Amino acid sequence: VVTVSAPYVAGFLAFREVPFLVEAAQRLQAQEPELTPQVLLVDGNGVLHHRGFGIACHLGVLTGLPCVGVAKNLLQVDGLAYDDLHKEQ
Repeated sequence: VVTVSAPYVAGFLAFREVPFLVEAAQRLQAQEPELTPQVLLVDGNGVLHHRGFGIACHLGVLTGLPCVGVAKNLLQVDGLAYDDLHKEQ
C-alpha cells in the first residue's frame, strides 16, 4: 500500500507517482533479479505526452528499463485532431 500526499496536477503525474514505481522496480531487481521485466507497461503517457516526456519516459530513464505508456486518454498526437469526428471513430 502506498500513501500519496502530493495532489494530482494534470500533466505532472510522473512527479507524484514515479518515486513509488522506481522503488518497486528496484526492490524487485534486488530481491528477485530473475524476475526483472523486459518491459514495463505504465498507466499514463510516454512520448505522446503534450510535453513529449510523460510518466513512462520518466520511469524508463530512472529504472533503465524499457517502458510503454498505456494511457486512458489521448493527450496529443501530431496530425490527429481530438474532435467530434475523432470521438466517433
